[in-house]
Amino acid sequence: MLKTNQYRISGLAVAVALSVTACGGSKNIAPEAFNVVVSSAQSWKQVEGSFTVSDVNPGDTLRISTIRENGSIVTPRQGVYTLANGVLTIQGTTFSFLPLQDQATDIHYTVTDGSLSASANLKIAAPTSDPLAYQQWHLNNTGQKAFSLNLETIKAFLIAEANFSEAQADSWINARVDPTILAPGEDMNVVGAFQQNVTGAGSIAVVVDSGLELAHEDLSANIMPNRSLNMATGALNVTDPTSTNALGDHGTSVAGLIAAEGWNGMGGRGVAPDAKLIGMNYLNAQTDLNAALSHGIPGSGITESEPLTVFNRSYGISYPAIISYDFFEEAVQEFSATQLRSGLGAVNTKSSGNSFRRPGNNSWTGSICSAANQLGLTCLNGNFEPSQNTPFYFSVAAVNSNGKHTSYSTAGANVLVSAPAGEYGDFAPAMVTTDQMTCLRGYSSFPSVDAGGWPEFDAAFTPFNSPGHPENASCNYTSTFNGTSSAAPNAAGVIALIHSANPNLSYREIKDILVKTSTQVDPDNEAVVLTVGEGEFIAHPGWVENAAGYSHNNLYGFGRVNAGAAVALAKTYHSELPAQIFSDWVAVGSQAGEAALTLAVADNDATGAVQTIEVLEDITIEGVQFAFDVANAELRSDSFPSQTTAGIDLAIEVTSPNGTSSVLLSSKQAIADPSLDFASGYNEGYILKNSVFLSNAFYGEPAKGLWTIRVIDTNAADYAVTNSVWPEGYKNNVQSSVLEGVAIRVFGH
Repeated sequence: MLKTNQYRISGLAVAVALSVTACGGSKNIAPEAFNVVVSSAQSWKQVEGSFTVSDVNPGDTLRISTIRENGSIVTPRQGVYTLANGVLTIQGTTFSFLPLQDQATDIHYTVTDGSLSASANLKIAAPTSDPLAYQQWHLNNTGQKAFSLNLETIKAFLIAEANFSEAQADSWINARVDPTILAPGEDMNVVGAFQQNVTGAGSIAVVVDSGLELAHEDLSANIMPNRSLNMATGALNVTDPTSTNALGDHGTSVAGLIAAEGWNGMGGRGVAPDAKLIGMNYLNAQTDLNAALSHGIPGSGITESEPLTVFNRSYGISYPAIISYDFFEEAVQEFSATQLRSGLGAVNTKSSGNSFRRPGNNSWTGSICSAANQLGLTCLNGNFEPSQNTPFYFSVAAVNSNGKHTSYSTAGANVLVSAPAGEYGDFAPAMVTTDQMTCLRGYSSFPSVDAGGWPEFDAAFTPFNSPGHPENASCNYTSTFNGTSSAAPNAAGVIALIHSANPNLSYREIKDILVKTSTQVDPDNEAVVLTVGEGEFIAHPGWVENAAGYSHNNLYGFGRVNAGAAVALAKTYHSELPAQIFSDWVAVGSQAGEAALTLAVADNDATGAVQTIEVLEDITIEGVQFAFDVANAELRSDSFPSQTTAGIDLAIEVTSPNGTSSVLLSSKQAIADPSLDFASGYNEGYILKNSVFLSNAFYGEPAKGLWTIRVIDTNAADYAVTNSVWPEGYKNNVQSSVLEGVAIRVFGH
């Protein structure tokens, strides 16, 4: 706030002004300007004030004509001056200043009445800040490295420790550095939200994860007392989910991305630094009851009336088979989405997965992903996991500091939006966020360095995590957190900001805002087209604009979340969505409980098996689900030592009555085992059995009309691998796969 006692006109100036006015002369008198001091500011938050100017001539209109910084005139663009440490906006003789750097700002201003002028200084104190915020590119990307790309120390390490020549070291490094990776401006526009004075106040986020360190110096002020749950069997303190893992606590780092405290002089800041936090260490005790508790059912300590905005779920299943739909999962998700927050519903953000390149840590699959990755296709698909294909979760993919797809982010038609996450913090920036306190535990700790077995490596490649770094003296923070585990909480933070801007929005209206305001990143993302027999199949179409005017991409959803735009729309959002409608499942064949269809999916034939289904209800789409039964007798769990390519070759494309196509399954994906049902085990001989795919690509279109489903086999060759477990690789299927049943369910309004 400006201190009014610092705006004073000297007694002499007043006397002169009075005497001139009293004499009654017509001579034009120059205006006066006085020094202005702003003694308090916060970084990235707008401060407003007025230039202290006066004029004794009646009828004169004063304006600020010139701004100088360091002796040089600054040229404005539409009244906006870009200064060394921030952005100054002037209207008449009032100003607003957005501090973007943590230094004081001193400028010289000139006021004019049109003919005469006067000058004085405007001094704005260095803003209150957080010492690591300047490296948090996901919040405000200035092209910073976030403690990565320590190329000189890496080069020295390679020469000293790995016996590289200088030329070899340079070549090795250059092969791993993307010259486009540092791209200023590629962020979530969080500053744009803070500029609107929205920082998450009034929102609550639940971190459903491995733990949450309640006493962390940069989290404790935002953690709601006695509200967290330790779900581990035998826990002595059931309200304290603080992890004792010596090598890092995933949940603590996730929590920091959502709501690390801001402007406290410690660490960095969260996307929503004034939001409140609750932690649940569900990953340590995964039971049906705890799953339900983690969605806020009665008995969880969560009331249906409190402003619980978002549950973040940075975990998932990575397995090379498609898991059958789980109606229990849908039911608990529906509760949180429709009953909490007085019926407005809480959002569940879900990481889309880290299996673009390979299925999690299952190295036994060998090079099953190689063909997909060479083509730029995802190895697994977000729809393989049943929690991601319901109507109630928001699946979030990951992007890098250049706005493009990360090396790992799982793609799928179910992806709603994307958010920053970065790579591994060595050759490209990752996330700077909270870590377990002290150097005795955490990702940045002595145990982590010891576990790596080569401390010189850590010191060279990720020095911020190596104990002793001057900007991380107590090892309370990390610079290497990444994965869609980071993307989901970054999106959750934006959702907390949206709620903070307008707490009357339903979870569906929050989704609507995300769809309408997310930034279309990587606009030139290319399609991947496969030659299939004598035809072709577009396995990845890139950005597809649907009939309602929304563009979707299986890598990015509707784009990277944009906090500033989302908050602005939330503040003016007055078109309340009508009540949600769910159509019945419209089904044919085995999905309808009737005799199975016998539609053969011919080997390596782009025509495929085609089935149409008519939706009779007049619904504006918010999402569409498709259920499939696709059989192939050769696909069995006991087919060791060789497997069939039937699952790997399978592709599915659906087309709406309005002509929009969505690829549910691209082929080349790691479907090595039969469909898996958690209750009954493998569905032997089935690639898909009660397998559901969600597509967000049709958002806003009318659902009524004829839908076309095309199921294709894209390959006629064996599939070699380089893994000794299956030395024979995957043999091309002799039998054609068969589409036995298909169903569609639309939800919207």
